[in-house]
Amino acid sequence: MSTSAAAAPPRTGGLLARLDELLGREVSLRSLGLLRVLVGPIVLLHLAPFLSDSLHGRTYQDVFHEPYASWYPELPEGLYIGLLWIGAVAAVAMSGAALARRATLTRLATALTFAVVAYNLFLSTTHFHNNRAYLVIVLGILAVAPAAQAGPAWPLWLLRFECAAIYGASGLSKLLDPDWFGGTVSWQRVVQARDELHPLPGWAVSVITDRDFHTGAAKAIVLTELFIAVGLWSRRTRYLTVWVAIVFHTTIEASASVQVFSLLGVAVLLVWAVPSARDRVIRIDPGARLARVVRALDWLARFRVEPVPAGSPVEVVDRNGAVLRGRPAVVFALSRLPVTAWFALPALLLPAVRRARRA
Repeated sequence: MSTSAAAAPPRTGGLLARLDELLGREVSLRSLGLLRVLVGPIVLLHLAPFLSDSLHGRTYQDVFHEPYASWYPELPEGLYIGLLWIGAVAAVAMSGAALARRATLTRLATALTFAVVAYNLFLSTTHFHNNRAYLVIVLGILAVAPAAQAGPAWPLWLLRFECAAIYGASGLSKLLDPDWFGGTVSWQRVVQARDELHPLPGWAVSVITDRDFHTGAAKAIVLTELFIAVGLWSRRTRYLTVWVAIVFHTTIEASASVQVFSLLGVAVLLVWAVPSARDRVIRIDPGARLARVVRALDWLARFRVEPVPAGSPVEVVDRNGAVLRGRPAVVFALSRLPVTAWFALPALLLPAVRRARRA
């Protein structure tokens, strides 16, 4: 037996050991807690049409529906409607318990929300939409993930994989579809919904209903989805990719009916935050406006706040030891807060900020 062949098993074992360490290492799970808070209202929006119909005594049984399997249990109408409302209450409880950091109640409410949403999705093939399937997957992962501020990293990696896979699968399927990549599909959708474009000025309607416009726009959509799927995996491109993803979701929300997909897509981007807590220091006057902003909006606990005398410039120490002062420090701090990040990230490209970060 050759030396290289004899060395093969240890290399395999080493790979498995590194994978086990990667998935099992303890990291901050604050992003999952915040995700639960945001997913609760998203579930309510998802269930809203079903709940609205139930108030008028209508259910899926009153219209055409096609079961996935004959053995799948179908509840009597009254129990089905009650189950939908239980799901809505569970979604509210999930968000409230996650906000209050009540671990046991959070786990129970998340599991119940997942069960109701999943049961409703699989009642009929007419209930299936990609955005609903994505919601069920996210709820399923949240249901089995620890409801703690710290825990094993595997739920984050699983959600990251699912997040990237959604964009990759969507972009690749459009790339391989000549009608989609050529713009025919998007053009036909806009033309069919032309009557809903009346709030837009005439020139805008003329542009977005032009066939040639969609020849280029469709390619931009496909390439954007593929860029997001790949760009999220690199720390060098991650912040740019997150910003592009938010613009992408805002654009498609304004131009197409995608139900809760855009809201869910933006919310799940939280899992790409570096899973560590208080790994940056911000030195700031406690009475300054920025100090109040950081205390109120640092939901992922990115900063450890150290007070300095009034009038002192803001100073941020990054986790790699880089020190930023003054305006670059303010821009950097805002770029790491979930609410202000989308507005602040482009400012990181300003020459003064780039020079400060390099220094």
